[in-house]
Amino acid sequence: MGKITIEEFMKLSAVEKRKRHKDLSDSDKFLARMTDQAIGARVIPDEELTEEQREKVKKMKNDTKTLEEMEKEMDKRITKLKEMRALKKK
Repeated sequence: MGKITIEEFMKLSAVEKRKRHKDLSDSDKFLARMTDQAIGARVIPDEELTEEQREKVKKMKNDTKTLEEMEKEMDKRITKLKEMRALKKK
C-alpha cells in the first residue's frame, strides 16, 4: 500500500487506521496521534483472554480504589492529623 494523506486517513475505520498508520508521513502521523487517541489502543475482547489473564484483570479491578475512595481515605487521615495537632497544642 502506498502513502496516504491525513485527510484520507481520518476517513478510515479504527481498524484500518491501525493498519495504515505506517503509510502516513511523519508529520501526518503526529497529526493523527493528536486528533485520534484510539490509534495505538487495542481493546482485547474478553473471549480472547485466557482464564489466567481474566483472573489477573479481575484481581486488578478489585485492588484498584476509586478516586472517591481515595479522597475519603485522605480526608480521614487529614482529620486525624488535625486532631493530633490539637492534642499536641494542649
